[in-house]
Amino acid sequence: MPIFWNNHIGLRPFEEPLTDTEIEKIYHWSRDDEVLRWSGGAPTELTLDEFQTRLRGDQKNQLTHRRAFLIVLRSGQIIGRVGVFAIDWEKREGELGIAIGETTQWDKGYGREAIQLILGKIFQSTLLERIYLYTFPDNVRAQRCFAACGFHVLGTAQRFSPDLGEYDGVEMEITKRGWQLMETLKVSSADGIRDKTRTAD
Repeated sequence: MPIFWNNHIGLRPFEEPLTDTEIEKIYHWSRDDEVLRWSGGAPTELTLDEFQTRLRGDQKNQLTHRRAFLIVLRSGQIIGRVGVFAIDWEKREGELGIAIGETTQWDKGYGREAIQLILGKIFQSTLLERIYLYTFPDNVRAQRCFAACGFHVLGTAQRFSPDLGEYDGVEMEITKRGWQLMETLKVSSADGIRDKTRTAD
């Protein structure tokens, strides 16, 4: 499958083959306390060999309840992961998850680009009508990023994970209709700018 590109980053299907070096990088993300603090995970206890075996096995499983991608720069370097998981095809909804594993690439807008890319991919090529997510209440930076991509806050919900136990999460969502409206407004705005440029000429 091809890589889906935006201005600066692309989404590479998770099922595409990974080099040993790339797997080692992903393993490093899975043990980085700073990355995991904001993505809601806990450091893996697997060895690198065990992690590699599990990851390669996971790639071979064509699961219908997920759409997962690696975030890559134009140089080909992988810097993170993004996907829609826990897809319920009857309810036509799924949960967004994203992590920029390379901390040197934080605060460059790559997360926002990746979210915009995957929203377009999901809403244009699947029957999903709603994508939701949860963030920690103090993760204001992520909430601002999601809001800029069209998500709005629904409220606070109690969550549970084997790694963290029970915790409060800020729930946000975007619907296909809302995304389509946002895209229409972008086009209208761009057309207006072009019209003003022609008038100025």
